[in-house]
Amino acid sequence: MLESAIGTPVQTVVKRSDEQEFARLNANNLMFCEDAARRLKKHLELTQFVKHYCFKIDHRESLHAHNAIVIDSAFGSVRC
Repeated sequence: MLESAIGTPVQTVVKRSDEQEFARLNANNLMFCEDAARRLKKHLELTQFVKHYCFKIDHRESLHAHNAIVIDSAFGSVRC
């Protein structure tokens, strides 16, 4: 459900044989971590059975000396 909200599959490890297709999908749906977080937040807040949530998006940078990270939670009652 959340992968469809972002628009591309989440991959932790990509096999060499899948790398080209994964890169193609991501190239067609470029976004920053903040963009992905906004999409997830909107989807979660519109989902009636979700009352509280906490998520962390961590993009492991390969070109920079830092990672891009977004942490968010809803309704002030959930700690990440």
